[in-house]
Amino acid sequence: MLIAYLTLANPSAAIDLYKVALDASVSTLMEGPNGSIMHAELLIGGNKIMLSGEWPGFSSAPTERSPVNFMLYVENADKAYQKAIQAGMTSTSEPEDMFWGDRNAKVVDGHGYEWTFAHQNETVSEDELRKRVAEFAASLSG
Repeated sequence: MLIAYLTLANPSAAIDLYKVALDASVSTLMEGPNGSIMHAELLIGGNKIMLSGEWPGFSSAPTERSPVNFMLYVENADKAYQKAIQAGMTSTSEPEDMFWGDRNAKVVDGHGYEWTFAHQNETVSEDELRKRVAEFAASLSG
């Protein structure tokens, strides 16, 4: 089992946002001094993530956008995207059909992390996928 562990400058605000935007539920919450969060475990879409605030000698929260992107396969990417936007996340990519057969949309959470919502839109054969990959790669080079 692989579990992501996020470090956040304001984990309480992130938890509140994730509850509304991502339907997260908190399964474990360990509070530290002065209302800080030493450790929390959340369930999002049936998957566990862990998080904490910053602590001296441990990792720091991203100061810009993290290179880590979380992808959630959902029932409907458009609806998940709209819910996240309404909850306060910011769009980085509106819903669109992707060449590999998914419908994707992306948001950033204001805490340094990007979230992708996706659902399968079509089944693409291996031959067709190779063709589409080649077309996409060619579009990038000129």
